[in-house]
Amino acid sequence: MQMQAKKVKGFSLLELIIVIAIIGAMSATAFGPFTKWRAERLVRSQATEVASMIRSIYSQVQRGQYSFVQFQIYRDRDAEEIVLETNGLKLNKFTDLVRDKWDGSTQKPFHKFEERCGMDIEWDDEGATSNELTVNQIRIDETKILVGLFDEDSINDDGGSICFSKDGTYYSADGMFLKSNASGDFEAVENLFICQRNSGVACLLGGDGPTQKNFFRIEWSRFGSINLYKWANDWVTQ
Repeated sequence: MQMQAKKVKGFSLLELIIVIAIIGAMSATAFGPFTKWRAERLVRSQATEVASMIRSIYSQVQRGQYSFVQFQIYRDRDAEEIVLETNGLKLNKFTDLVRDKWDGSTQKPFHKFEERCGMDIEWDDEGATSNELTVNQIRIDETKILVGLFDEDSINDDGGSICFSKDGTYYSADGMFLKSNASGDFEAVENLFICQRNSGVACLLGGDGPTQKNFFRIEWSRFGSINLYKWANDWVTQ
């Protein structure tokens, strides 16, 4: 018995064109939201990582791993990166600095709020060089993400630092984080902005809110209380 040949019918050229057009339209529709999601995810990831870094070094001084710690930030212009590091000083060196208070009738730098955190201290562990898990270094690509302070256009080359001690006695600031108030006393800037880089050059906060997209703020105090917020018509805790 002769087998009847089956007819095999493929797609016509017109049908293929229609299918390709539908797929293209669907891809174009999805591309915008995906790009926005990816950008938000990148900024959120970096903001969360920086907040975790500050919480971690603060917790180390509370646990007694260190007696004095530093969080610092500066700009690596050649690499187009913002560098954030944490450093730790253990009890013996800290005790020596605390006891060595006077140079004649003048207080030494470690005992002055405006000089303590900017001293050239020989840290026991440094985020840039140590293998210790208690300190860290983060590098942020400033071609994609901006970091700044409230009154500053961007992080300058020298940057600044914040230092913590267990009970807050030796809390201090340096560089961009150090400012003087109306009375002429020194105090610390206690926030850091992280945002998506688009047409601007800084994470600017105007009267109607941020001018940049995906805008995050990290805030801290002398006694820790380290919080992360995102702007969504108001500051929302993350």
